[in-house]
Amino acid sequence: MRIKISSIKINPGRREAEPKAVEELARSITAVGLMNPVTLDQNNTLVAGLHRLEAAKLLGWTEIECTTIGMDSVQAELAEIDENIVRTKLNRQELCEQLLRRKEIYETLHPETRHGMRNGQTSKNANLATLETKSFAEDTAEKTGMSKRAVSRLLQIANNLTRDARRIVEAHSMTQDTALKLSRLHYDEQVEAATMLAEGTMQSVEQYQEYQRERRKAIALSRPLSDEPPVDTRTEEEKERQKKESLDGLVREFSRFIEQFLDRMKMYQGYADDFAEMSQLQISQVWDSAAAVDMAIIAFSKEVKALQAENENGGHDNEN
Repeated sequence: MRIKISSIKINPGRREAEPKAVEELARSITAVGLMNPVTLDQNNTLVAGLHRLEAAKLLGWTEIECTTIGMDSVQAELAEIDENIVRTKLNRQELCEQLLRRKEIYETLHPETRHGMRNGQTSKNANLATLETKSFAEDTAEKTGMSKRAVSRLLQIANNLTRDARRIVEAHSMTQDTALKLSRLHYDEQVEAATMLAEGTMQSVEQYQEYQRERRKAIALSRPLSDEPPVDTRTEEEKERQKKESLDGLVREFSRFIEQFLDRMKMYQGYADDFAEMSQLQISQVWDSAAAVDMAIIAFSKEVKALQAENENGGHDNEN
């Protein structure tokens, strides 16, 4: 079934498509065609296939192949994915793909859990009432037996590691920790770093990052770059000191952000009289926005505390 692209709706709050991934997919579609149609619900709202849809737009298409499903079908697919994760021995690539699809379905069923939305909260007449909707990571961990940390790490790899870099990682059976670190590099650096790791030119992602820093310095100073990769000669004490300095810098950065936020709030206090004259709808929107900030801080705090508890209990996930 074909549908006009202009008639497809995308729910607000959905994660935006990655431009690099869209360009890569557009090239693939040009070469072999659209292998999988996008998935819509009965109201023409996109359930799955955002990158495919954006690639079609990039290619100038006005129509696209689609599959329409009802919410019962979505629930059934969610249950099937959970069974696959629990009972089927999936490799890392397959597991990442299953988690991405599960996230699309879960956020379709529970749009309040999307990034940037007020997870687990709603409001009636400006009074907040708590709902019981779990975050995607919490629900997935509960249904599959994986830890929240493992779910978050695999999703980061699935979302951020380019297809070409992923092929190299899987072909050379690199560890999950390496895949995660590669996913945090700029898109343009991932393939080069993965290739150098595969060839043995680099021993770690950290060594590649040091190589890149030296490369940028050499370019800035217009001097030849050594062919030899940098050797990490730091002692354990120096590594610990530099790690502490880095974390101290993160504390200062977060503190500055909070200070700027509080300064901004002081400015708004001068408009208290204007806020007092707002309609019920307007002031509800204000309190909803404030609640979103509050919930983001609470969610961040809970995530950090959960990771601290895992680290203290020695609950490290298998990185292979």
